[in-house]
Formats: sequence, C-alpha cells, structure tokens
Amino acid sequence: MKKFFLISSIFLLVLLCGCGLSAQRREMEQLRIIQTVGMDYEKGSVRLTLAAAAGPEGEGPGAQLSGTGRTLSAALEQIRENSVEEELFMGHIRAILVGQEAAEHGLNDLIAVISRSNDLRLDIPLYLVRGGTAAELMQGASSDTRGITEILQSAQLRSERQRSEKGSTADAVQRALIRSGGALVTALRFGDAAEQGDKTAVPAGFGVLKSGTLCAWVEPEDALAAELLCGKTGCRELSVLDLGGLPVSLELQRGESTVTPVWNDDGSLRGLDVTAYVQAAVLETGADSADGLARYDDYLTGQLEAAISEKLGRILQLARQESLDLAELTSRLERSDPRRFRALKEDLGALLPSLEISLTVQGELTHSFDAKEA
Repeated sequence: MKKFFLISSIFLLVLLCGCGLSAQRREMEQLRIIQTVGMDYEKGSVRLTLAAAAGPEGEGPGAQLSGTGRTLSAALEQIRENSVEEELFMGHIRAILVGQEAAEHGLNDLIAVISRSNDLRLDIPLYLVRGGTAAELMQGASSDTRGITEILQSAQLRSERQRSEKGSTADAVQRALIRSGGALVTALRFGDAAEQGDKTAVPAGFGVLKSGTLCAWVEPEDALAAELLCGKTGCRELSVLDLGGLPVSLELQRGESTVTPVWNDDGSLRGLDVTAYVQAAVLETGADSADGLARYDDYLTGQLEAAISEKLGRILQLARQESLDLAELTSRLERSDPRRFRALKEDLGALLPSLEISLTVQGELTHSFDAKEA
C-alpha cells in the first residue's frame, strides 16, 4: 500500500508541476483555476474532487470536477481529460479536504506532494472530514450563492481566532510529524447551517495523526484543551454552573501552558509538570444577582479551573493511550534541557504511559458583565 501511494504521489507531482509550467504560457481565459481539492479513498480507488473559481461573470460558485482512478495521478488525469476546453491551474488552491477513510490510509504521501510541488503552497490549510467524504461535504455544503471555498475561508478565520495562530496547514502538520510523530488536524463535518434548510461545514474537533495516519478524534468540547496543551489558545466560549446550579457562559480570552520536565538522578525522565493559565470573562448568567461579587467570582473561577483541568486530563489520557506526543511536547522538552533530552533512550510518545504527570490550572476572571455588586 505504501509503495502504491508513493508511486502515485510521484506521478501526481509531475502532473501538478506540468500544470504550472503550461499555465504560464496560456491566457487567463483558458485556465480553470482550482481553489479547493477534496481527496477520498473509496473501494480501493482514489477519488479527487476539485472546486474551481467562479467564471468571468463572477455569479455564484465555480464548477466542481471529479475523477477516480487507482492512483492519485489517474484520478487527476481523468479530470483533465474531461476538461478539454480549459487547462487546470493548481497554483491558487486555498484548502484541501481529506475524507475520513482516506485519512485512515494516511496523509504522508499527500503532504510530500505538497512540499515538493512548485505550484502548491506549503501553508495550504488541511481539513479532515469526520464521518464522511470530502466529495459529500464539497457538493452538499455548496449553494447557488456560496461555494465550498468561501465556506472553508470562514472556517479558517474562525480557527485562527480560536487558536491564536493559523490552523492545521500542510507545513505545520509535516513539522509536527517529523518532530514528535503526531499531529492535530482541524476536523469538519457535514451539518446544518444557521439558515434553515441549508447545509455547511461544521467544526468537529481535531483528527489525531500518528505517523501520518488517522488514529483518533478529539471531541469539539475538548478542542480548546488540545490547543492549550500545544502552548496557547485564543477566544472560545465555555459553560459552567454557578452557586445556584444555573448555567454561566464564559469567554476564554487567553490561555497558555508551560511544561516542566522532572528528571531522576540518573538522567532519566520521571515526569512532567503541566501548568495552564487561563483568563475568562462572564458573558451571560441566569442568576438575578450575585451573593457577594467576590464570593461569586471565586466560585466561578474554581468552576473554570475544574472544567479546564477535566478537559486537559482527557487529552493527556488520549496521548497516553496512543503512546503519542500529540501536542508537540517534545519540542518544549528539548528547549528546556537540550543535553538531557538528547540522552533519552526513547521518544517522548513511548515514555508518556509510564511518566508521572502533574496537572495544575490557574484561572482568572478579568471582568464580569452580568455579575451585580452585593
């Protein structure tokens, strides 16, 4: 199977580079500009779905093209043969979607093609389609007025706001896999939009890659903990209960984490001290009044710390179960003590199940919009 995908990747690379060279010699009117690529693996074949930019008139989304074949190159060649009037131009791809079954077969060859291509950008956002195929999402979420490319651009902006950085791009995933053997990839699913009757791409947490292959999922409610364990997280909403058992909506405004190694006298790694710092504001509460603002805030702060601790605990447990450093802890460990790190006989992922892990969460409420003075 690895040889099959390696050979197909080489042929696809040749084809993509060829597209770029020929595009330089043709007028823009003769080009079909591809903006989104979907890759699926179905019944032993590769299926590619390409979403093109809108035509010269600019009305509505562009056309979608699809092709299947035993290899990636064969699927792309079928699309090219059916697009005889226009040359495919791959230099403006804005996102790549990978169906769940294709992710379970592995993303290493796809990422290798992107990194070697002269036309494809290394910072192309990658998304996994949870519980479905890329083709279903691309075709089902598009409408007469909004295409899949525009929908994914909105998803990317949301991801950058929540993660305080760019989401899971091809180069970021490749670096994580090289450093620690694991990576988190933003997941989407086909779901209902805010507009009644419409469908769209809905956030679905993260897919966990181990050696390039999908091995697990991080649930949407635990996504902020995964980001926090990677270093920091951006704005996210979180719900806790107040003193009276009523729901309170918090906005996580800032979150950071530190990881401190604990070494044995013989230089072996005994454990990790993980400390998370989070700041949040009260957005909405069902309480009519607060029985003492300080007491109210102290209780909510404790609830915030408990909620974050529980979520971080689930992410660390997943890492232990998979023997996988899914939060790039390896890089942070190396920076903290390069000499001792180099002396380790096993990688961090293999050591995680046996390490002592201490988890501390420090929370702070910066201001409370709905809490009333006593």
